[in-house]
Order: sequence, then structure tokens, then C-alpha cells
Amino acid sequence: MAGEAGKGSSRLAGAAGLNSTPPCHGSLPLTLLVVPQGASGLAETIRLAVTPVFLLAGISGLLGVITTRLSRIIDRARVLKAGDPAASVARSRELQGELQMHRRRMTLASAAFACATTSFLLVATVVMVLFLSTLATIDLTPLVALLFVLAMGSLMTAVLLLLREVQLGSQALRRF
Repeated sequence: MAGEAGKGSSRLAGAAGLNSTPPCHGSLPLTLLVVPQGASGLAETIRLAVTPVFLLAGISGLLGVITTRLSRIIDRARVLKAGDPAASVARSRELQGELQMHRRRMTLASAAFACATTSFLLVATVVMVLFLSTLATIDLTPLVALLFVLAMGSLMTAVLLLLREVQLGSQALRRF
């Protein structure tokens, strides 16, 4: 009787694909990647994956600041382009210089926006990989570390580009 119970459970495991041998790989057993977890394991997984979301909120704020600066730069450039056509040659040169400075500021702000967006996407990828690695039996710690370092580098670049754009804006106020 005990032997039959063992046979029944092995048939059940074979039917579920837990101990079966895939036909294309010879004698390699089929293993499941997902580890069943209780409610506490799932709660820990969610906690680990959601923690970087606060960083995403901060990056979103930075993207809002950069967007506002870009729109002000564009508005000012439009005003300068629509300037007085009867302006003197000296005034026209002055306006061209200011337009050139606004183009530089726009380039810096656009690059800062691209870097901040890249950082946002990398942090979101970290969240996804953390969640998946906690649920699966795969250790993705090196990938998470690499993605996080890249995200922080991209965020630092965005902030430095924004700093340079703000410096150019301040110089423009002193000059004009």
C-alpha cells in the first residue's frame, strides 16, 4: 500500500512536470523558476521592490523642473525672434547673441531631460528586476547593482547639466 502511494505521488509529480525529463534535453530534469512564497514572503518582495519608487518620485520632480525651464527658454527665444524688425544693427547683434545663448541653454536642458528620463527608466527597471529576482530562484544582485549605478550616474549627469544651464541663465541676467 505504501508502495502504491509512492507511485501515485510520483505520477502526480510527473504530470505536473516537476520531475519529468524534457524530450529535447536528454536527462536534464525540468525545474520551475518560481519559488512558492507565503504572504510574508510576498510582502517582503513588494517592500523591496517599492522602496526605489520614492527615488522615482524625486526624479519626476526633477523632470518637472527641467520641463518648466525648457518652456521658459523657448518662450523667451520666440519673443526675441519676433523682435522689432526696425532695430538697429547693434541691437540686432545683441539679440542674436542672446538667441545663441538660449540655444545653448536649450541644448543643456534637453540633455538634462534625456539623462533624467534615462535614470527614471533605469530605476524602474531596478524595481522590476528586484521584484522578479525575489520571486524567482535567480540571483540578479549583480544586474541590480549595475542598473542602480547607471541610474545614479545618469541622474548625476542630469543635475550637472541642469546646474550649467542655470549658470548660463544667471549670466544672461547679469549681461542683459
